Amino acid sequence: MISLALVTTTACNLSCKHCLRGDATAQQLPFDLVEKAVTGAKRFGLDNIHLTGGEPFLYEALPEVLKLAQDNGVSVTFSTNGLLIEKYVKLICTYKKTIRLLNISLESNSRDIHEKIRGNGTFEQVLAAFDICRSKKVPFGILTCLNKLNYQDPINVVRFAKKHKARQIFFSTALPCTNSRDNDVILSEQQRSKLFEELIRLSRVSSMDLLRLFYVPVYIAETIFASNNIIMCNNQSLRVVTLDVDGSVHFCCFMTQYDLASDVEKCLRIVSLRDVSFYDGLRLFAETIHRLLLSRIEDINDQAIDKKSADLNSCFYCYKKLGIQV
Repeated sequence: MISLALVTTTACNLSCKHCLRGDATAQQLPFDLVEKAVTGAKRFGLDNIHLTGGEPFLYEALPEVLKLAQDNGVSVTFSTNGLLIEKYVKLICTYKKTIRLLNISLESNSRDIHEKIRGNGTFEQVLAAFDICRSKKVPFGILTCLNKLNYQDPINVVRFAKKHKARQIFFSTALPCTNSRDNDVILSEQQRSKLFEELIRLSRVSSMDLLRLFYVPVYIAETIFASNNIIMCNNQSLRVVTLDVDGSVHFCCFMTQYDLASDVEKCLRIVSLRDVSFYDGLRLFAETIHRLLLSRIEDINDQAIDKKSADLNSCFYCYKKLGIQV
């Protein structure tokens, strides 16, 4: 089974300290290319469409995407800041059986820390979104992007998630984009390694709470993995295929930045679905991933690499490997 990760729009109603998209001109993913991708992916076992942005509730073709998913029997998940859920609650309820999960961003159980990252007034708006989801029985989880401002005590966010009846909590980390560098929020490799160990413990403890009396399921994003695994993420196992806002099959949704040098962008944007079938796009994507994995095997095997200091974290490794400044 595979999932399509759609960068639906670069438009957003916030300007967060760690945002990958930066000051990108507002764009919308053409719906006809979404249809083409869904139709093509079905033969490969499409089971989910993940909507991200920008803010996916600002995507003009959102109702059409939800209907497309419903008609094709696939589920939809969101990465959203949650601030527009009240406005779109009728649409959400209409497609409640199709929406598997709303992943709502919450950076901390502390109002001050959350709002330092996402802006004044956003904490109460997120809590209001939780209330709406509970009252309408819409499944939601919490997405927390750990960085220098909020990484020291993730268990408090897990307890907060349990208190507010989230289905799960998903931890990622700030990536080395322009915003994260300018705002000095990127964790070092040592901090990420220590954090990874702590989150593994949290994940194990939560998995033993079968009745969900004290914990919610804890999931750890590839952005935090500090390992030397060859296949580092769902993207590289071909379980996730990213379609960027311009309709190109992209290397990874965590690398869709728009302030990169043109030669780097050319490397990341593999092919446009305007020009090829989904089958051909998937084949070219697989060839690109294959080359990266062969190169990674060589890097891990290279005795010149100091295993104790080499940053083999999945996302940070790819950023360096593909020429993105870290």
